[in-house]
Amino acid sequence: MLRPGGTKITKEAADIMGLPPGSKVLEIGCGKGETLEFLTKEYGWDMTAIDMDLEMVAAAKERVKDADVRYGDGEFLEDFLSKTFDGVVIECVLSLINLPDESLNEIYCVLKNGGKLFISDLYMRDPDPDQVKAIRIEAARQARIPHEYNECSDDCADDHKKRFVNFRFEGRFIKETLLEELENDGFKVLKFEDKTEELKEFIGQAIMDGEPVCQYFEEHKGKKDTGYFMLVAEKE
Repeated sequence: MLRPGGTKITKEAADIMGLPPGSKVLEIGCGKGETLEFLTKEYGWDMTAIDMDLEMVAAAKERVKDADVRYGDGEFLEDFLSKTFDGVVIECVLSLINLPDESLNEIYCVLKNGGKLFISDLYMRDPDPDQVKAIRIEAARQARIPHEYNECSDDCADDHKKRFVNFRFEGRFIKETLLEELENDGFKVLKFEDKTEELKEFIGQAIMDGEPVCQYFEEHKGKKDTGYFMLVAEKE
């Protein structure tokens, strides 16, 4: 699991979410099930988890035998009825999803009214306002381009053809426009907190242990404006 801070950030977010034992919670991108196990044991939540890697699904099932773990895509949550979950957890995954705007819409749909969303991921700290403006303009331009039949499906299958959106650029989120996107989707942001120190410690420890820094962080480690954040929002 690519999780700076270990369970520290997860616990902090879970406490803010404030869901009682027995709450139905979906984790998107569960990996081997570390977060799944932690939230099941520590909070008593009724967990459902999805991942697009079948080996990870098998590992998570073995780790938490009572949880509902299945193959699934965070962009398309059609296996779940609307207003099914009290909470959704998505750690270090949204930046990797081809269609992050679709994913947020799907999350909104499967959350109950008042349901909580926890996101942790990379973001751009103190981005250049001119660059943010240019990203907005380009996202709006691309959104106006008509797609041919099946073109979207082809794009989604190609990991190098992620949708250009105004709240993510080169694998990192832009705080200002991400918060706008969430609010436009119907979420109220309860907490946004910088967790960059945990990211630095995570990478530093990996280097000290002689472990390769995974590609997810490797491509950003030289960018001084790369940070890590924790966000909790509520479906209004």
